[in-house]
Amino acid sequence: MTYTWIRDDDLEKYKPATQVYGVVFNKRGEILVAREKPTDKWQIPGGKPEAGESIEDTVRRELKEEVDVKAGKVFPLGAQKVEMPENPSRLEGKLFYQLRCVVFLDKLLPQTPDPASGNTWERKFVPAEKITDYVKWGGQVKPCLKTQ
Repeated sequence: MTYTWIRDDDLEKYKPATQVYGVVFNKRGEILVAREKPTDKWQIPGGKPEAGESIEDTVRRELKEEVDVKAGKVFPLGAQKVEMPENPSRLEGKLFYQLRCVVFLDKLLPQTPDPASGNTWERKFVPAEKITDYVKWGGQVKPCLKTQ
């Protein structure tokens, strides 16, 4: 499997896009990480685009559903190209993209269960320099965030 980070403002051209993630910053410059209870894996919130949904609409919906965040301004950050010649699922195919957006927090809402799983996500803001202590992303998180 090969990952290639592509810094680009025009994310609509990267197809198929299987995931859209929102790197959410609060006013202190901290980044939101979340984990779906009962797992221990911290991640940047996001999910799969629905048919006909824009990238911005996807990230806003996923942030609301997973971590009860009302998104403020959303900016494209880039795309991670994933080449998977031996993709066992074959759903995405051998080449697909995972899109990243920068999101500025408007409001943290009262937490509710994720409609997809029924689970509640634990959420917290961490200093940007500590993000790799939480989110592994195969070593791709630092190049992604260095572009901003």
